[in-house]
Amino acid sequence: MSDEGVALISRVALVAVAVLVVDVVRTLVGPSKRRGLHMQIGTLGGMTAGIAAASLISRWVMTDLSAILLCLGTFAGWGVAWRFVRRIPREAK
Repeated sequence: MSDEGVALISRVALVAVAVLVVDVVRTLVGPSKRRGLHMQIGTLGGMTAGIAAASLISRWVMTDLSAILLCLGTFAGWGVAWRFVRRIPREAK
């Protein structure tokens, strides 16, 4: 298998795992709309930071790291958002 095939398969696997992780996090957040909104803001902020970092680091490393840094940025965004979300009651509207 060529390097491009390995890269494609690894990206597909990474996206599949990311979809499952997002579903688990959404379940942990609960039914609250305010908590969900805060986590969505954290997700978008983390994705933005991950892609911005990938554009800088990929040039330096000479390989595409966007998918990996997108996932790492998303996790970082959730970590920051969770500090605010845990103060909102789980059942709040």
